[in-house]
Amino acid sequence: MKIVAGGCSFTYNNEMTWAGEVAQNYDLINMGSCASGNDYIARSVIHQLEKQDNPFLICQWSGIHRRSYYIDQQHILAKTLSNSDWPDWAGNYTNIDEDAVKQADFWVKTGGNNIHTPGSNELIHKHFVEPYAKYFYSDEQALVESLENILRVQYYCDTRNIKNIMFWWKTELENYNMLKYSKELHEQVQKQNTVWLEPLGDWCVKNTTLQQQELDKGYHPTKAHHDEYAKKIVIPAIKENIK
Repeated sequence: MKIVAGGCSFTYNNEMTWAGEVAQNYDLINMGSCASGNDYIARSVIHQLEKQDNPFLICQWSGIHRRSYYIDQQHILAKTLSNSDWPDWAGNYTNIDEDAVKQADFWVKTGGNNIHTPGSNELIHKHFVEPYAKYFYSDEQALVESLENILRVQYYCDTRNIKNIMFWWKTELENYNMLKYSKELHEQVQKQNTVWLEPLGDWCVKNTTLQQQELDKGYHPTKAHHDEYAKKIVIPAIKENIK
């Protein structure tokens, strides 16, 4: 059985995250990608699940403020963006083994700890995040879109009878005031056949040396922290649900 893993930098790279410990015990395909929002995560895991027979899904969700944007050669910023070298803000989930910005088309991922905090690249923040934050962003819309992406993956898994485990990078939904649209969607998410685990960052604060103020500033759990989460939370959940 193949295990498909999805997420942001809290999942990307087996050598740095919980996914590495899982990969030592199971046949794992890691679709995690730095700076990913929940739209990109949803697309990436469905893309990979579609290629597998009888897979198992572990999906880590990220910040609701994050978005991805499709870039092709006609895009006004295509040439500028393509001058980068393996940037963490670019991805192509259909070809994860090659530099995304050197491909014919790719996705820009906005990243960042929240809507007001720049990610790894000022160009991305200036051209993609700031206009969105100024003219379009609202907590409610971000909540709605993230919950719709979660439901999309849950519905896909349901149609194929794919068992799935999900968790957040850290406390996320609780940071916002849900209104009627997001509340309705959240209720639907909770009704689906998904096993929810404690958020990775929160568990690490409670059970490792990671400090809450470090997590709040956007720092990541260390590899040792990730390994503990994998051994004590993720792998036991896999064993329980693969039966």
